[in-house]
Amino acid sequence: MEQIPFLDSQYLIYEGQHWNVILHRDNQSYLGRSIVYLKSRVLENPLEITQAERDEFWNEIMPKLAAALQKSFRPDRLNYAHLANKDHFVHWHVIPRYEKNPVREFAGETFTDERVGRNCFPEPTKATSQEVTEKICAEIKKNF
Repeated sequence: MEQIPFLDSQYLIYEGQHWNVILHRDNQSYLGRSIVYLKSRVLENPLEITQAERDEFWNEIMPKLAAALQKSFRPDRLNYAHLANKDHFVHWHVIPRYEKNPVREFAGETFTDERVGRNCFPEPTKATSQEVTEKICAEIKKNF
């Protein structure tokens, strides 16, 4: 049986009944970039989620995440992407975008939205230390 690739994430922001929210651990080029994934079963097609999964996703998880990101980092907008090109599981990337002031400071680091007014992909890479990544995760979790 295939394993859901995100289950071992150390950067858990929120655990729901069907969905988990994690901080994107490898790249914080967009401060607060997160992933929401279906944790209850392996599924490739997002059109096949159940009503209960859909309700939790749209009525609880996404609104709470959007509000937490807004309170934490004040992005100008959020990009939502369900791609599944690499990991063939139902999951969404939630990508904060910073247009009016593309430079943000957090935990002693500078984060710059280098693609203002353009698609977020291909995205620049910004590796952060484990300490800074943990602080980003804790900030979102505090506001969730």
